[in-house]
Amino acid sequence: MTWQSTPFSPKHDRAEKRLEEALSKGQVSNDSISESTEILSFPVSNLILGLVGEERARRRFALAEAKRAYELLRQETPEKIEHIASKTFGWKLKRLDVRLVRRFYDFAVNLTDYLHNSIHLREPRWSLSNRVMDQGFVYVTREEAARLIEEEVRARILERSSRPPGEIPRQLGSRVERARGLVIKWLGVPTHYELPSVPMPEAMPPCVRHLIDSLNEGKNVQHMGRFTLASFLLNIGTGEEEIVKAFKPATDFSERMTRYQVEHIGGRRGGRTKYTCPMCTTLKTHGVCYKPDELCDTIRNPLSYYKKKSRILTNKGLKREPS
Repeated sequence: MTWQSTPFSPKHDRAEKRLEEALSKGQVSNDSISESTEILSFPVSNLILGLVGEERARRRFALAEAKRAYELLRQETPEKIEHIASKTFGWKLKRLDVRLVRRFYDFAVNLTDYLHNSIHLREPRWSLSNRVMDQGFVYVTREEAARLIEEEVRARILERSSRPPGEIPRQLGSRVERARGLVIKWLGVPTHYELPSVPMPEAMPPCVRHLIDSLNEGKNVQHMGRFTLASFLLNIGTGEEEIVKAFKPATDFSERMTRYQVEHIGGRRGGRTKYTCPMCTTLKTHGVCYKPDELCDTIRNPLSYYKKKSRILTNKGLKREPS
């Protein structure tokens, strides 16, 4: 039996509750029926979040879960923290039992791992100029190690919940819809893009133009690139037939499969969810961002680039007439 086969299982209920707590309170409780339910409900929460496709919800959930992890880790032994850091996240660190300048240090964390997870921490104590270092390792206390792991957890959740979701499992359809309702209830109505009524190819961002060029040149475009292109074109009003044609030059083109995927992204199949275009941060993570221009520095989503660029072009008198 898989987690998808039991729509009213405790792990599904717990997954939904974790999301509701994160959105409504900004924190996730430790209440759970069992440890296994707690473990199994976490990826379900991530999946639901990815299917909702709302950036604000992803960030709030990631922060709430990360803070919960921090509070739990503060109560753990150094041995447990070391195990989690090295085995779960692949950190290089050493156990210490050192007292320097009236501080007791429990760990020495590899410089790369330290910098990766302290980059967003603004307190002066995290600056390398204020740290004890030895042969490429940074000394940290147990509490500081827990704080660094908190950042690792937050980043991991954001990354995983940003992956393009597949078809909504039938058993999760109602839960995804409830989650969307929670987003609106606690975070407000999402901002929708005001787009031109007629598609303007010249207003497309560099990443989208590059994806189209790559397909036309017979180059291989990975899943994230294809999802980005299809969702972008759908959201600017391009017809499904035109989108299917855009993928024809692909060496592995299958009209049946392409049409199914386009209809799924457009909300005509599966859970009837229409997907928006991934955020720029997600595209950078997956290598889809391509030669960003000055306008790219002012936006966070290819659709907002398109909205701004089309307005600029329209103001310059480059309106496109309907064909």
